[in-house]
Amino acid sequence: MPFRDNAQRLIDQKKFDELESLWMSQLDSDPSDVDSFIAMARLLRKSEQRTQSDTLLGLLSDTLLEKKLWPLRLQVLKEFGRLSKHPATLRPQIEQALRGAHGWHKNFQRVYNFAGFTDPASNPVDRAEKIETWLRYDEGEMYFMAGRGAGIVTELNPDLGIARLDFEKDKRVPVPIGAAAKYLVPLPAGHVLREKFSDPETLRSEAKKSPAQFFARILQSFGRPMQMAEVRDAVIGIVPEEKWGSWWTTARKNPQIVISGGGAKATYSWSSSSGEADEAIKRDFDRADPKGKLDLARKHSARSKDLADYISGKLASEAARLAPRDPAAAWQIAATLEALPGEYTSELDPKSLITGALASRVIAAVSDKPLRERALKQVREMHPEWPKVFSEVFFIDEDPRILSLIITSLEEEGHAELRDRLIDETLRYPRRHPRAFYWFVKQLNEQETLSEKANYNLLFQVVDAISSDEFSAVRARLKDMFDHGGLILRIISGVDNEEQARKLVETLDRYGAIEEYRRETAKHAALMKFPHLREPEAEPVYATAQSLEQKRAELTNLKTVEIPANSRALQAAREMGDLRENFEYKAARARAEYLSARVGELASEISRVQVLNPEQVDTSIVRVGTKVALTNGDVRREVTILGPWESAPEHGVYSNQSDVAKALLGHAPGDLVTFMGNDYQIESIRIWSAAATPV
Repeated sequence: MPFRDNAQRLIDQKKFDELESLWMSQLDSDPSDVDSFIAMARLLRKSEQRTQSDTLLGLLSDTLLEKKLWPLRLQVLKEFGRLSKHPATLRPQIEQALRGAHGWHKNFQRVYNFAGFTDPASNPVDRAEKIETWLRYDEGEMYFMAGRGAGIVTELNPDLGIARLDFEKDKRVPVPIGAAAKYLVPLPAGHVLREKFSDPETLRSEAKKSPAQFFARILQSFGRPMQMAEVRDAVIGIVPEEKWGSWWTTARKNPQIVISGGGAKATYSWSSSSGEADEAIKRDFDRADPKGKLDLARKHSARSKDLADYISGKLASEAARLAPRDPAAAWQIAATLEALPGEYTSELDPKSLITGALASRVIAAVSDKPLRERALKQVREMHPEWPKVFSEVFFIDEDPRILSLIITSLEEEGHAELRDRLIDETLRYPRRHPRAFYWFVKQLNEQETLSEKANYNLLFQVVDAISSDEFSAVRARLKDMFDHGGLILRIISGVDNEEQARKLVETLDRYGAIEEYRRETAKHAALMKFPHLREPEAEPVYATAQSLEQKRAELTNLKTVEIPANSRALQAAREMGDLRENFEYKAARARAEYLSARVGELASEISRVQVLNPEQVDTSIVRVGTKVALTNGDVRREVTILGPWESAPEHGVYSNQSDVAKALLGHAPGDLVTFMGNDYQIESIRIWSAAATPV
């Protein structure tokens, strides 16, 4: 039994005399296991055997001194110093061990002076550890750094607090000592990358001649699994950059290298034999979930027949087990098995999984896209109602390539009517089918000519989609369609619809989800197409049918009665002569100007009239044409909002253009509003009564 285990057992049993004998025996045989000695000394202290702990550590220190094992003696002395109330008394012994362990370093004396080891007020343990930390990065030491590869320290500068290293591409790279442990990985003696500085040509030749064996040496030197990016960094300056791709393809084929995980995060580890590697893969395979099993099967089935048969047999059983509760995963496994080299006995018919009543659900749940395409092709060949299955998958699947395959298949087999129904359903309910809608818009965006469906209605649907949560996954790609050459600008430039273009210009300012520069680009395109949109749209004049008739009658009277009569009076006054002192002429002339202005004003207002229809007034909020009941405790009043022609504040009727109306418009029952300087609550909203409107 090892020394540490025996010593701990004796301490637990409080057999301290026997522990001392064991300690002395270990000192005689092998005093180098200092970590175990120190660990046992600490346990003795916890057992309230401080004196014995100090005595035994002292014996260990003396033995190490006799054998001149300076690094180990320094380690023990530092432990003594940490436990001592007066560590300064150990300064001479620590200095002796420090010089014995590290005095050979080129910069020892410089770092020793910089650390202020001789300062009588300092703690020699802390100063010794500071010196050791600095000397780890002394000139000539070698390290590995992610992104740079292997490097060698060329300068240690305590005054600046840095070490400088030379790497293959970058020279004199400064690394702060405080951050060095985070960024620099030591290259100990025997590490393959150290040969880059002692015999680089031989190392490059070895890497070129046998990539797989050189990769094995890298993994063995680092002693841990590595990712591809780390391996690439490790061979900087050894494998030329332009040769990396082919070198890596060959290097990772070593049968003793095991790959775990997938993609850029896959790790590569070393096994002592190909058989051990296969066993490691089997263990990983057995622990993996179904998706992980498939990944491992694709990567490793070609390694050996034994491994291929093992994986295929296990996958066949897994597919049969999953079939009742997860037919999609079962089919995916079965379909993958067909391409693997291993032998197996099939326990189910995979075609039965995608030809049943729930075929569309099974296909859409297959996670591997190429396999999903294969499933659709098999359904098209075998399922008697495949168009129905395809149409169901169209609204379930999210991959654009699958949606294109469905539409193309329906077109090829003459199912144009079903294809059109799918697209019409997509355009009718974009939020219900966000992926299908995005797919369709993307198809239109990629077409060289505008389809008849690329119209303003679609444009407004895209604008709305950008602000909808259902389209969050494709929002950025929808925005791209506002860029030059995109679908949105092509619709604006190619479709003649001034009314819709005006609405677009007004709408874009309300959609903050679209960047301002994109909104401005679309608005500019609309204004270029329809320059009249630059003119502000005239505000409508809201009026009742009764007041409109009155204004029309007034306009007719002005044109047929008032203006002719004034013209006659003007002519008569002109005939009196001396127009400078002619009061009648000046009055008639002023009257003519007023009548002309009044006719123009009335004609303009009448042209902009929007007649209020009581049957079409929505009373969910305060609008023009509503009567609002306001309450403030015991005070209750009613306000009617109509157009400017009906305004009669003394009767509680206000123009929609008034400040009073603007304070009420848009509010709903229950809202608090400020009216005429007082706070009121809206009690009710109803349609105004035409009979009660003052004339």
